[in-house]
Amino acid sequence: MVVTLTGCAHLYKTQIHDVVYLTDDQFDKNSDLNGDLQVISVGGKEYVLNAGHYKNLKAIRSKVIPLTDKRMQFALVDSDLHTVLLLSRNGTNYVAMSFNFLNLFGDDEDSLAAAMSHQYAHIVIGDDADVQDSREINYFLTKEIVSTGVSLFATAAGGYGAGAAIDQAKRIQDGKIEDQVNPMAIDWLTKAGYTPCGYLKMKNVMEKNSAVSSALTYLFTHPGIDDRVKLSNDYLKANNKQCGDIESIANSNLVKKSGFIQR
Repeated sequence: MVVTLTGCAHLYKTQIHDVVYLTDDQFDKNSDLNGDLQVISVGGKEYVLNAGHYKNLKAIRSKVIPLTDKRMQFALVDSDLHTVLLLSRNGTNYVAMSFNFLNLFGDDEDSLAAAMSHQYAHIVIGDDADVQDSREINYFLTKEIVSTGVSLFATAAGGYGAGAAIDQAKRIQDGKIEDQVNPMAIDWLTKAGYTPCGYLKMKNVMEKNSAVSSALTYLFTHPGIDDRVKLSNDYLKANNKQCGDIESIANSNLVKKSGFIQR
């Protein structure tokens, strides 16, 4: 039952087909002669992490992690969606991204750093993968029980209204968490030598592809991108900086670089 509820509450996690959990050793060695990293998934499949993507992830890891006392472990997911999320395994939290997301943004260090710093901030404030899953399951259960109860003993319209009220309460709760996380992530980005332009690039990609690709559902797992864009613009203005060409990543139909190795 818990698995079913988790699936309902975390629809994007049901789209994960396989996971590669990257180890500390893999960031210190094991790249091949071309700089690519060959990895094995939980399901026993072979995947490749493109040399450029591997280099950028290593750089982010080395620049952002020292800013806090929390470990940042990475994972890669074979998913239908372009997404970044948190996963938990054996008591360790992993900042995970889909190969689809990596192939779209992996050549842009600012975008990768923006996405991963945001998730890392969730871990640091205690809003880790297990806490998020528990919150989503409780939300799903509460909504189902209250909506069904009101519908049975009152009216269907009343059940709908009760469900809408719970949705609104969740949006407020999520918003408060994002208000904590967003400025923290941008502070780390800038201290690590990055700019928050990655958020503007992600927003631009979402807007350009939303009509043609339901897979670009970054908002499903990352509420509040507009708030991050506003904070990014505020930072750029206050520090007299510009992003340059945010159109450089505008097409989701890119050649696959990282992902499953077809034999």
